[in-house]
Amino acid sequence: MSPRLSDFSAVVATACRKGPFTVVVACGHDPAALSALAAAEEKNLARGILVGDPGLIGPALDAMPVRLRDCEIVDARDEASAVLKAVELVRGGQGQILLKGKTQTATLLHAVLDREAGLRTGRLLSDAFLFEYPAKDGRRLVCITDGGINLQPDLTAKKQILENAVNLYHHLGYSRPRVACLSAVETVLPGHGPSNDAAALARMAHGGQITDCEVEGPLSLDLSISPEAVAKKGHTGEVAGRADVLLCPEIISANLLAKSTTYFAEYRLAHVIMGATAPVLIPSRSDTSDAKMLSIALGALTVR
Repeated sequence: MSPRLSDFSAVVATACRKGPFTVVVACGHDPAALSALAAAEEKNLARGILVGDPGLIGPALDAMPVRLRDCEIVDARDEASAVLKAVELVRGGQGQILLKGKTQTATLLHAVLDREAGLRTGRLLSDAFLFEYPAKDGRRLVCITDGGINLQPDLTAKKQILENAVNLYHHLGYSRPRVACLSAVETVLPGHGPSNDAAALARMAHGGQITDCEVEGPLSLDLSISPEAVAKKGHTGEVAGRADVLLCPEIISANLLAKSTTYFAEYRLAHVIMGATAPVLIPSRSDTSDAKMLSIALGALTVR
């Protein structure tokens, strides 16, 4: 297995050695997506196929401070046809990464999940959000999931969300990533779904139903990431204090936790949808071009 990647500089460098990749942008007149492509192109990480209305894409390209040197425009005059064509290009192998442009996430995912023409694998899709955490013993990449797709996952869905995140960490060079199944406290509360599900996932891992990772739960957030909290509370375990993956109970807690790393702590971020035949990137409209470029690099590491 490749060396473990512990920061985004290493992610970008590794992706650049694998590249360049072709990124297909659905509705390709989005300025933030274009600036991310320009940054990726400058590093020889990616080139773009921009799918959409040339009458919108052309002016968006003209408005860029630095023009793309190597991109192709594929004519699709409305949002629906642009999304379908973008998915078709990735499905057919003309592109390796699908990036959301000026379209709605739901519209893009509907096309991705199409049983006949989409990018389905039979697995659940989930969003893996990574941030670069400056821990006392050195920077590391921590994943929060799933804050983008699955609203209220049941135990079966949580198992697949967990496995998707573990799969991503395998691409990052981790042989056995550490997964914390989050709850408000580290004890199982009668009638409390999140703590019971967390304990069930830990049992699955110990019983061999979930493999190639360490799983513990329920764990509170402090016990998941803080060695000091672990010492004070006298907790033990392979995951406590050094979790790589924070599996949240549902989309609200995951989304809020992820956004807090950006808006309070100002950590760098990247995220990718796992579970499809190709990496799918659905950056937030408020994500910076740096975050979108890092997401391209992260997605590139998962290309088969």
